[in-house]
Amino acid sequence: MTQPQSSAPQGTLIVVGTGIKLVSHVTQAAQQAIAQAEVVLFVAGDALVATWITRLNPAAESLHVLYAPGKRRRQTYREMTARILAEVRQGRQVCAAFYGHPGVFVRPAHAAIRQARREGFPAGMLPGISAEDCLFADLEVTPLPAGWQRYEATDFLQQQRQFDPTCHLILWQIGVIGQRHFPADDETGRAGLRQLTHTLLESYPAGHEVIVYEAAIYPTLAPVIQRQPLARLPQANVTPLSTLYIPPVAAPRPDPTMLRRLGLANP
Repeated sequence: MTQPQSSAPQGTLIVVGTGIKLVSHVTQAAQQAIAQAEVVLFVAGDALVATWITRLNPAAESLHVLYAPGKRRRQTYREMTARILAEVRQGRQVCAAFYGHPGVFVRPAHAAIRQARREGFPAGMLPGISAEDCLFADLEVTPLPAGWQRYEATDFLQQQRQFDPTCHLILWQIGVIGQRHFPADDETGRAGLRQLTHTLLESYPAGHEVIVYEAAIYPTLAPVIQRQPLARLPQANVTPLSTLYIPPVAAPRPDPTMLRRLGLANP
């Protein structure tokens, strides 16, 4: 295990999220962390956000250059982690910025924090506004009283996840099901979407309305909200940012025995 040298400045790592909608979702804490860092390494969801970050801190460098056609995403994530840690080991105050919430589907963020702590460096994370936060607002849904389930779409299929159709169901990344390489392949994505539909039809009727959702990244744009019957999901216009929302198929039935135990049964 590498130990930071006591005679040299100790490196630190703070991971932040820049939210979804341009710069308006960046928290004051995240903005301050970006501005004050000695080095900023970032993955921006948009060129305008990248420009904003580099203006806020000229010592900023995009990690997007690590993506390459045909390259496995996991390899890219490992290289991002290594790049972040290299700066921390040099004794620098490092800020790693990722779009959305840095703890949601951002493997390099978690991996870099874990490894930095193993090596004795202070490391932490600040929250950001995620696509799920936007979904709550744009679709005006709430976890109560039906409950809330969410899975990454590929994981949902390959692990054959058990779920309750009387709860709200969220499936992330439906546009890149089964895809391990960059960039996304449309034919592979369509095949995955067909398989997802086939699986869901085992629990929902073909006419059950579902929503393909994508949060707006610019204040002047509306979110993408495609309402359609489940059976037509394979024909939906999806992107790597698309999320599937499935409302409950029926109201849940409370357990009478548990209601009595909790003192919630009707008198």
